[in-house]
Amino acid sequence: MNFGCVVLGLLFIEAVHSLNLTSVDQHSELANLKQEVSNLRLAMAALNSTFNSELLRLNNALATRPRIAFTACLGTAPKVLGLHQSIEFDHVILNEGGAYDPRHGVFQAPVSGVYQFILTFVNDAQHGAFIEIVKEGVQLAYSYSDDGNYHSSIVQVNIKVDAGQDVWCRNAYPSSPNLSYLNGDGKYSCFSGHIIS
Repeated sequence: MNFGCVVLGLLFIEAVHSLNLTSVDQHSELANLKQEVSNLRLAMAALNSTFNSELLRLNNALATRPRIAFTACLGTAPKVLGLHQSIEFDHVILNEGGAYDPRHGVFQAPVSGVYQFILTFVNDAQHGAFIEIVKEGVQLAYSYSDDGNYHSSIVQVNIKVDAGQDVWCRNAYPSSPNLSYLNGDGKYSCFSGHIIS
């Protein structure tokens, strides 16, 4: 046997060993990848379970959350409001939950929560209006419409209201002769509210 054959034989044996080594490494890597895929499947199943549980909880919370919303406007008669006189928005468009009393213009919160209230109004011709939203008689927000012909105004407030507390709108002027004049035509003057959370 010559030296060249021995070298070729050794190179062949080394090549075979390297092929076997690569094959072993590939089997090990493949086993690692299979384990990683299995772990990812388990993690995905756990995430799906958590997501479905949370979705069910949120749907149940929404289903049991009280539905409270109202919108009421002035009817057809103009209103002249005296000293801190409340406004009786008597044309009820919506009263989901029955918390708004049109006889007195008062919303009474049936449950504690954060509520949004919106007041829009138009003054009567040649008379201004200075109107406020109050909670339990304490001013939350106010808005003014000057004494031009039929100017409009709007004010909005988000506020925490406890169950049983009252919210209403009134003439913001506390003393005579400061009267507020609201136009009653066309339901331009309205009071709305709803629970946010």
